[in-house]
Amino acid sequence: MRSKWSLYWRGMAMGTVETIPGVSSGTLALITGIYAELISTLANIHPRLLSVWREQGTAAMWRELNGTFLLLLLLGMVTSIVPSVFAIKWLMANVPVLLWAFFSGLIMMGTVVVWRTLPHRGFGVLAAAVLACAFSVWLSLQTGFGASVVHPVFFFFAGALAISALLLPGISGSFILLLLGMYEPVLTAVSELQLSNLVAFMLGCAVGALAFVQLLKWLLAHYYAVVMGAAAGIMAGSLIKLWPWRLDEPQQWLLPEQYSQVTQEPAQLGFAILAALLGMVVVFFLGDKQPSSENA
Repeated sequence: MRSKWSLYWRGMAMGTVETIPGVSSGTLALITGIYAELISTLANIHPRLLSVWREQGTAAMWRELNGTFLLLLLLGMVTSIVPSVFAIKWLMANVPVLLWAFFSGLIMMGTVVVWRTLPHRGFGVLAAAVLACAFSVWLSLQTGFGASVVHPVFFFFAGALAISALLLPGISGSFILLLLGMYEPVLTAVSELQLSNLVAFMLGCAVGALAFVQLLKWLLAHYYAVVMGAAAGIMAGSLIKLWPWRLDEPQQWLLPEQYSQVTQEPAQLGFAILAALLGMVVVFFLGDKQPSSENA
């Protein structure tokens, strides 16, 4: 039986990596052996729990919910997300090229790890990967909502989509936020305590989790390789969004020397390569233990 501290530390690790595009907390849950229990626990959040509560009491409902498991994971995630957000905000403001290079390394190796662990790679898996990659490239080329959008409605839908990705090994919620153009707005909402946006985002997360987990449980049980092949394709296609030497307004992708000329900032090519390699190493050691499949 896992200790309470063990679950809490797992939650902290999941919360930390979820602020980083490219390292999926779903993958981390899979690696640390709690993924199946997590999906089953979330899938068990159902109105029938009210019947258990009325007929058998609070303790029985808590056991049916697997409440201690869920609470400790959530506490761990909450206590680690805020300091991680401040660290990311500082890096984004001071060393953006190195940060995006590191993220690129995470995504590149993460794609390899997810693809390598597929139980089979038939035509259906390959087609899912190609279509998902094309969609990811198209989405990466869009301008997104941008940092100027602060309406809670956007945060609600961003939360619903992000939590769906969080539950899927291979894709992080922050990665989906990045594709949507909502990564920096969400970081700002956390660091500046924009309560209306944060509440909307958390409500979106709750709705997305409850709506998606049943479907995900079924898909992973019946089409694991296709789902994970699509996840690998989305990750590969997102690399265009993570190109370190780019301008956001207007959106441009530049060579390192062009970036230096336009921004009057050093291209830091050598350090960027090292940062990307570091990201690849991080995912290699995290993902090397991932089993070939784990159906929820």
